[in-house]
Amino acid sequence: MEVFVTIGVKLIISFFGLWIITFITGRKTLSQLTPLDFLTSLVLSEIVGNTLYDDKVTIGQLLFALALWCALAYFFEKATTRFVKFGYMAEGRTVLLVDKGQVNQEMLEKYDIEFTQLLSMLRQQNIFSLREVWYATLETNGSLSVMRKPEYEPPAAQDMGIDAQPDLFSVTVIDKGKLLNESMRGKSIDIEEIKVKVREQGYDSIDEIAYAEFSEDGTLHIVPMK
Repeated sequence: MEVFVTIGVKLIISFFGLWIITFITGRKTLSQLTPLDFLTSLVLSEIVGNTLYDDKVTIGQLLFALALWCALAYFFEKATTRFVKFGYMAEGRTVLLVDKGQVNQEMLEKYDIEFTQLLSMLRQQNIFSLREVWYATLETNGSLSVMRKPEYEPPAAQDMGIDAQPDLFSVTVIDKGKLLNESMRGKSIDIEEIKVKVREQGYDSIDEIAYAEFSEDGTLHIVPMK
């Protein structure tokens, strides 16, 4: 009887412990999980699974393990949010696989992505040919984001006889007052050009800017620091 009570108490502690950790470290859907989130979930499942039916592990030890892992996950999550470069290092960066209709074969090779894999991910978005793609980015959670060429956007512009223009593609160049040399792998940034455009908009320092994105038409959109 005592064994069942111990297992029940451990199960209740594990349930609420996991709920608290999930609440503290942020609520995300499965599609938003980064490799770090996946690793955290994996370790938590091991902690709970290995202690639940192990008589040698006391309730106090289970509480200690959950509390310590919760603290580590919390501070690591805050660090990736507070320190931009550390966040990119820990969670990775978006990778530009197709740039203005041209496949970035260097990035494909670097991330071990075959053309067949790329086409498979495109087909999941109802795109069945590379010639339809204007931009394609591999997100940090492993999903593929695609911008079609305007003539292939439904309804097809070419079917209506319209001279379509592509949407503007933008990349993050400033995040939390930090100037980013490369926020997206495969897309280099002219740092000096960004500094000039920042000054043109009346900002004396990058520290005054919370976020800025640079569009391919040469415009810089700035969100000032509060």
